[in-house]
Amino acid sequence: MPSVRRAVLAAIVLLAAAAAPAPEPAFPGSLALKQGRLRASLDLSAAFPPELERDLRDGLTHVVTLHLSLVPEAGGTPLAAWAREIEVLWDVWEERFGVTATDPEHTRGRALQFRDFKALRGFLAEAHDLDLGPAAPLGDGRWVMVARVELDPVKELLERTRELVRGQRAGPGPDGGTPSVLGAMASYLLGGAGGEGQARFFRSRPFALRDGTLK
Repeated sequence: MPSVRRAVLAAIVLLAAAAAPAPEPAFPGSLALKQGRLRASLDLSAAFPPELERDLRDGLTHVVTLHLSLVPEAGGTPLAAWAREIEVLWDVWEERFGVTATDPEHTRGRALQFRDFKALRGFLAEAHDLDLGPAAPLGDGRWVMVARVELDPVKELLERTRELVRGQRAGPGPDGGTPSVLGAMASYLLGGAGGEGQARFFRSRPFALRDGTLK
């Protein structure tokens, strides 16, 4: 009987382990407070697997968009968002990637060239010291940082991305803009409609400004 009891207990433990949810991967970024402003840095390598090289070498122009937003833990319209649009074209004659990257720091775009996919991937994956605006509007609430990376987004999302690149943020103060832009993009930023299968999402754990920096 003891051996049977031990076998039953062992089976229960194995079933419980199998039913337990897999731990979520760590958020690949951090949020720091610098001179009263929120600065985010991320490593988005997971959004650009090696097999993506084949798709980007087809001789067509592809678009990669990155959105980074601060969202209330309870849901709702993001407080602020940062966006980048990257056009990628493989030059079959020069055998290199030509890139045009546009973001709030480079609103007219910047032209770059990468000899191989490894170098291009390093550029696509790195998002360093991004300015998400003043920290004061966060108040005492709890927030989640969400990153969305998408290849060849639908036209509507691309148009919204360009509005964000032009600096239309939500929130009071000198960085305030038109909150309707973020309201209209909320479903996209949080994993809603548009280009499913082409988008990758990364979400941080909930945090409050009083907690200090997000690691």
